[in-house]
Amino acid sequence: MKRRLIPAVLGAAALTLALGIAPGAAAPQPDDLTPSPSGQKTAAPYTAPDRSAWTVKPGPEPAGLDVTSPADDVIPVVAERLHELGAARGFTRQETDYPGRAITVLWKGTPPADVTAYAASRPYGVTVTIRTGAKYSRAEAEAARTRLLNHPAGARLGITWSELNADGSGVTVGVAARTRAAVDPLPALRDAARIPDVALRLGVEPIKGDALFSRGNDAPPWKGGIRTTNTDGLCSTGFAVLAGSTGKLLSASHCDYPGNLAVRDGAGQTIAPGGSSVATIHGIDSMLIDPSDSPATTPKIFRGSHTTTSTSLVKSWYSNWPGDPVCSSGASTGEHCGTVYDDSDVYVDDYTGARIGVIQVAAPSGQIMGGQGDSGGPMFKKVTGGVQARGILISADITAGSMTQSCGSVAPDANGIWCSRWVNYVPISTILNTWGVSLETG
Repeated sequence: MKRRLIPAVLGAAALTLALGIAPGAAAPQPDDLTPSPSGQKTAAPYTAPDRSAWTVKPGPEPAGLDVTSPADDVIPVVAERLHELGAARGFTRQETDYPGRAITVLWKGTPPADVTAYAASRPYGVTVTIRTGAKYSRAEAEAARTRLLNHPAGARLGITWSELNADGSGVTVGVAARTRAAVDPLPALRDAARIPDVALRLGVEPIKGDALFSRGNDAPPWKGGIRTTNTDGLCSTGFAVLAGSTGKLLSASHCDYPGNLAVRDGAGQTIAPGGSSVATIHGIDSMLIDPSDSPATTPKIFRGSHTTTSTSLVKSWYSNWPGDPVCSSGASTGEHCGTVYDDSDVYVDDYTGARIGVIQVAAPSGQIMGGQGDSGGPMFKKVTGGVQARGILISADITAGSMTQSCGSVAPDANGIWCSRWVNYVPISTILNTWGVSLETG
């Protein structure tokens, strides 16, 4: 099947792997690895995330936090502080445990005194356990990956995916080939990364359209989680953001590859006329929609099934860590919740060649996290008084498991779609800081 990152099919046609639906497309077959006619694009240079350059900061922090505050409110704050203290000083990874009101941190070397003191203070009643023994810090492993992805040896091999090993033992990269070449590529890859700990995974396809995900009849001011349509197909809106005082809507750029198409809701109402009212950044699979109406947006997202009329206020945003409970809410399949299992993967979009850093979340066994046509929809965490923005849904994680057409109840325009238990989303931190916009909160 073609896996170009495109939106869901209009009407009864199939939706695509980047979770969208393209008009006139045949129902995708996830076991068919036929490449796109144009072939995979040369991957763009990779730039590692740099939190020190963030101009848009996490928050706002809930007022009056103390040891009696809900874990949903305090753990994101504590996790942010732990990373801030350790980012350049041995921090490797952290995993949250909301039911246990706890965070476990993996460290390289001996944690600095201020880090251990902060952990020992049990901030807001959160138990922080620091485990040592990582071979590489997060910063060191990320630097090695960046060297590798931007080195000619990596380009020659056609790396389609990479991750920082969860135990701090190095870097793993993936390629589409299913058999090893006659000449072992690992020595050259290790030389390029300048570390000996590089592993290779075979049979990892780049993200293509049929792995991408695309509510019916909204009205201005526009909300997140609604159906959008254009001549490329069907998708969903994410969160409302502010460019200065102007309200705009986030979605996924693979929903509009030209970056200039008119955007309508599921009932055909015009949200934005196209042209300069739509902007895209394919390097982070992000689209910014400038609605015609005033007020244009409101800090709410739809919650519940694809037929829902219920909404929640967007209260804040924070970073993502393994163990975090997060939910999706797209227009095709509605709301689904799961647990973050990785925060370090980078995929190649075979249509644009962009290297896209993603967060990965899994639904419980036998459930789904999203389906085609949910692309561009909001990824969030439930908090007191509403939701906390975490990212924008873009695709299925086909390295974790195969897609299914057992999607449960779906929107009428999404019949026949493919869904997945495992999905990728672009972190909200990346999106806000790349566009230079702020999250609209209430």
